[in-house]
Amino acid sequence: MHKEILKSLPFFVFNHLHSHKELYHAVTTRAGGISPSLYASLNLGINTDDKPENIISNHHIVSKALNFNLSFLISSTQAHKDRILCLKEKPVHKESKIPGICYEGFDSIITDQAGITIMIRIADCVPIILYSPVSKVISVVHAGWKGTLSEITIKTIQQMEKEFGCSPTDIKAGIGPAIGKCCFSVDSEVANKFTRKLERSEYFVKQTNSSSYIDLKEANKIQMILSGLKEENIETSGICTSCSSDVFFSHRREKGRTGRFALFAGLHSS
Repeated sequence: MHKEILKSLPFFVFNHLHSHKELYHAVTTRAGGISPSLYASLNLGINTDDKPENIISNHHIVSKALNFNLSFLISSTQAHKDRILCLKEKPVHKESKIPGICYEGFDSIITDQAGITIMIRIADCVPIILYSPVSKVISVVHAGWKGTLSEITIKTIQQMEKEFGCSPTDIKAGIGPAIGKCCFSVDSEVANKFTRKLERSEYFVKQTNSSSYIDLKEANKIQMILSGLKEENIETSGICTSCSSDVFFSHRREKGRTGRFALFAGLHSS
């Protein structure tokens, strides 16, 4: 990943997706918004205790910087599960207090529709973008430990293949800033769930007598490879949000009292 400044707003973008001019994508930071105190300053979390008018203003700031229509920003309240929203038609905009169009209970969104922007909100969980430049299909995935355990990344790739005809070997993936293996300690019960259910867990679960750590980024990367993605088509951010809580919101570092940054993606209208 590398950092870019657009209209004075800092973003992070994936290097190997940057060359696809039909695709726009960006990961926000916590800088450049108007929210105060715990949510300073670009808080995009619709379910936080920040003032709604601050959150709405922050969404407007991002939409102007990335130059997309906020009326067709597609998001969802996230449930840490494996429900996937497939959008094969441009949705009808409805007036709402929440910016754009917000669905309920989806942790992954897939579309082939140009002119809409899809997003997920995060603060330690793993943000993932999947893009097929052949089929012109994009997906954004929110993979916390529960979503990773339920293999939401594998299921998203399967849906891209089933519903949109994507070939996994054509898909390029980006794994964004998230809590790293350095900071994501879990109890033995959670660690054992991973080792019992997920393949190749020895690569992303480290258990000692005193503690257990899980590398959620590596777990999702392995899910991609098991789904047929080429390893060279997967770019992984080395940024730990907990270590870098001055740049990104971190739910764990800030003990739950924090905002949300976001991953945005869309296809330009021709």
